[in-house]
Amino acid sequence: MEIGNKKSRVILAVIIVISLAISTFYMFSKQGYHEDELLTYNLANSSKQLNVDGGWNTPEDFNEYLTVSENGRFNYAQVYQNQIIDASHPPFYYALVHTVCSFFPGVFSRWFAYSINVLAMTGILILLFKIGKKVTGNNLYALTAVGAYAFSIACVTTTIYLRMYSTLTFFVLAFLYTSIKLYEKKNTVNIKDCLLLCLIVVFGVLTQYYFILFAGLIGLVFLVFKIKEKNIKDLVKYIVAAVIGAAVALCIYPYIISNVLGGNRGFGSLNFSIDLITIVTYVIYKLCTYIQILSKDLFLNQIWIFALCVVCAVGFGVYFRFIKKKKLGRKAMFIVIPSIVYFAGISLVSPFNSDRYVMASLPLISMIFTFAFVKIFELIKNKKVRLILPASIVLASAIAFCTVTPYYVYGKTNLYDKKTNNCVFVGTAMLEWNKCIDKFMLYDNTMIVQTPNMSKSLGDELESFATDRGIITNGKITELAKAYMNNGGEKEETDSMSKLKTDEKLNSLDEVTVYISRLADKEDTIKYITENTKFKNYELIQADYSFEDFYNWYDYFVETESYCNVYRFY
Repeated sequence: MEIGNKKSRVILAVIIVISLAISTFYMFSKQGYHEDELLTYNLANSSKQLNVDGGWNTPEDFNEYLTVSENGRFNYAQVYQNQIIDASHPPFYYALVHTVCSFFPGVFSRWFAYSINVLAMTGILILLFKIGKKVTGNNLYALTAVGAYAFSIACVTTTIYLRMYSTLTFFVLAFLYTSIKLYEKKNTVNIKDCLLLCLIVVFGVLTQYYFILFAGLIGLVFLVFKIKEKNIKDLVKYIVAAVIGAAVALCIYPYIISNVLGGNRGFGSLNFSIDLITIVTYVIYKLCTYIQILSKDLFLNQIWIFALCVVCAVGFGVYFRFIKKKKLGRKAMFIVIPSIVYFAGISLVSPFNSDRYVMASLPLISMIFTFAFVKIFELIKNKKVRLILPASIVLASAIAFCTVTPYYVYGKTNLYDKKTNNCVFVGTAMLEWNKCIDKFMLYDNTMIVQTPNMSKSLGDELESFATDRGIITNGKITELAKAYMNNGGEKEETDSMSKLKTDEKLNSLDEVTVYISRLADKEDTIKYITENTKFKNYELIQADYSFEDFYNWYDYFVETESYCNVYRFY
């Protein structure tokens, strides 16, 4: 069945509108934020520092922390400086967020960052269609692949997560599509082609550093095929354009090198020893975890469906290769090799077990499985029977949205129904308060204090959690937990708990809501408050979630709107 170009554009537009409507529905139901989502707004908009060592903060302070001030609109120098201080990501995505927010000074809204994701996802789906058409030469097949991803949990998750990963995915697919176009040319690559590739590299590198890895894998495939075809002129132009793009990005933001080689956040800064058997079992656990993440995003959260699809795809691949004597097309290799190698590599080296790190590969992985089943159904002569494939995609999507909740929507909480007018947050050097800012904005005043007393049970919980999943820990997980909670030992321990017993404002209150971070010692904190303040009684407002409710550590952090025990003291 063939679909003309005009009709395919109409269908593609319908797919995009429906996909974005589904994501927007989940945005309306989204309750709470991942801490990095709120950090997005701070790093994009403000140099404001909060009182986090025993001082009080007003809703205006938190609003100023997240929004653009009237005098700070379109201040890209501040955006740039914020990324230097944060030392984790390049500045382009934050500049985009700042641009949108600058039209609404003093206003905080999830819809600002979401609007960027909507534009990026629109581009992603268009590029995915173009890539599919390049690979298959068939509009229907390309539309089927787009639909399979557009109506998946993976697409929704990527769209509603208010970070740079939608933008990253767009530039990855733009680089891939441009590479395929240049591959098609035989010593006819011109200056315009090179300039476009160069610009994509510049913006891709300045969006997220994982672009470098993905683009490198795509470039490696390009290099191998061009050498085999002895098409050296185009290869040289391709390499020069990519290198110039990377050099321009480095000139714009020279901190790329120090960020990539070792930032000041995450596990890259941790210093702890670990033995071989723990590494081996942990690697197996990480691979299994990412398989579950992939199953949730693309296969109805059922690993057996993923396994069945893999067996079918590989089995028929072997059949076509060795029985039918048909090789996989070289354009298809541009999809298969980079996406699979990237997914496997990131699953092993990522600091957390996170879907965000592999988001850029998910559209292509979805396309691989779709095209595999397209080839399988081509063996069926009856064209009506072939319609089973698109019908199955529609049915699977409907089942997924009825049975699987995307990441970053979060569960229901009663923390937005405040019980008192004032609030105290007790955390550690990891600054966990950042995840709760939207809740603190509800209170008249919020005091943030830090305790050096880390949770005594977290290490044991992690040990049990890991052991139950087959990791031979040899006690190293506790060591890891301590290193994590101390942020790699770079932050000095701070203790501002004494402010609780000396602060006049706090002692003038009859009641107060207290957030106690999971990383802080709950028992010690409660004991300190009841013994050193006027608040001798307390009741639980909301208990922290349990690790046992989640398969992996990352799920715990992203599927809960706050990892705190929350009390009313009176």
